[in-house]
Amino acid sequence: MGGESQLPSTRKERSLLLFAMSSGVSLIFLNATLLPVALPTIQKQIGFSTDLVYWIINAYLLAIAAFVIAGGRVGDLFGHRKMFCLGMSLYTVASVAGGLAETGGWLIMTRSIQGIGSALLSPAAMSIVVHAFPENQRGKSIGTMIAIGSLFLILGPLVGGFFTEYLSWRWAFWVNVPLGSLGVILAMKAVPMSKRLDETFDFLGFLCISLGLFFLVFGLMQATAWGAFNLRTLICLGLTALCFIGLKLSERRVHHPFFNFRLFKNRIFLGGSMLIVMTQFMLMITVFWPLFFQNVYMDSPMIAGLLTTIACFPLIVVAPFSGSLADRKGPRVPIKIGFFSLIICFLWFFVFLPYHNLLWLLPALLFFGSGIALVLTPVSATTVSSVSRTATGVATGMYSMLRFVGATLGVAVLGAIQARIKMATFSRDLLQNPGTETLNPYDYEGLLTGVSSSLAAASSLTPDLMTYVKDSLFHATTWAFSSINLVTAGVALFSFLLTSFFFKKKLSDTRK
Repeated sequence: MGGESQLPSTRKERSLLLFAMSSGVSLIFLNATLLPVALPTIQKQIGFSTDLVYWIINAYLLAIAAFVIAGGRVGDLFGHRKMFCLGMSLYTVASVAGGLAETGGWLIMTRSIQGIGSALLSPAAMSIVVHAFPENQRGKSIGTMIAIGSLFLILGPLVGGFFTEYLSWRWAFWVNVPLGSLGVILAMKAVPMSKRLDETFDFLGFLCISLGLFFLVFGLMQATAWGAFNLRTLICLGLTALCFIGLKLSERRVHHPFFNFRLFKNRIFLGGSMLIVMTQFMLMITVFWPLFFQNVYMDSPMIAGLLTTIACFPLIVVAPFSGSLADRKGPRVPIKIGFFSLIICFLWFFVFLPYHNLLWLLPALLFFGSGIALVLTPVSATTVSSVSRTATGVATGMYSMLRFVGATLGVAVLGAIQARIKMATFSRDLLQNPGTETLNPYDYEGLLTGVSSSLAAASSLTPDLMTYVKDSLFHATTWAFSSINLVTAGVALFSFLLTSFFFKKKLSDTRK
């Protein structure tokens, strides 16, 4: 790697370094929960369709997935401190621009730039922490970093809800500026200078993986509108396959490949990579929470933010405990407990959502936060630590890329499933009433979110028909959201079973 010339040797120096790197994690965690709460209001004010709303999230995630390996590799070549500071600066500037957005295209573009900034700082922060702490302290240090970030994860929904309801959704972008600036200052002070490696950058591999991810996510997200077997959808998936074949072939022609497939020969790295993809897939159901809570339960960003905060709260307590437990007992125990908690959470949602009682959902929210914390810390620490020191930068970049690939797939796949079930159910309900059987369901799709075109279409309906259409859409939205919770429960169950295959009971066995 682009190794640091002098690593911190004292406890005080390591603590300051950990705090500096936690600022980057905090920035990413904050935006994970802050912006989704503002999405319904952004949709109303800028006039987004539901599909375009999902692109606000996925443009960010896709940019991270496409660039995060490049961030890890460039960090190896030029120094992780430089990449961390560059990423934080880029994120901060893009946040200012995003807060000034007047069109959907501008907002999506700034989200993409934020994603590139995150792709630079994320692997840099992980690599710096891994090499700054002894092996027997890495789990605890990473858990502490996640716990600090979780403070912002918890505050994010409340801050986002407050800004959206009482000030402006634009502050959901501008709030990043002080945190990003602080991160750069702390990193310059706490992280030693890095040495430059005289090695090459695999541009062909970078191009193949970036285009491959774009075609994959674009095809999946458009499949709802085009159709799963539409020629355009199949072309996107075909181009995805060609890009990844090219990526595999390019690996043999360069000394330092962009995506090192050989790392998957490491059983621990392969297992951890698979588990993090599925965990991030499940985690993206939180993108749909604010939309559902505000559109179905009550039109209040603050209430939606409060519910998300309840789900995030266990992270601050459970994340350090999970890391310490993994250090003592090995990763298998906390990971399996975590996935079991997620199974309970998603099944609880599926059973109790139709009753529309917020209090009945509270246990599920607590199970969700606990489960995610129990999984993320040991999976991250064990997977990155399983490779040799010289491969840490590339491994961290690959691991981070797979994390965000899982996230992009979560938004794309869960969004597509939810949209298809929602419109199928809504269409069926409209056909059952003679007064609404000739209506086009897509004209009224945005009625609950207050989209102007849907409100205009509904203005010509009689009061009775208006009530029926709203009730039908209400029912369809609830059933669609319940259904994607059943999907995520299945993913959690598969992950639970997979954990036993890749991770042994004892820590010594796992590191063999």
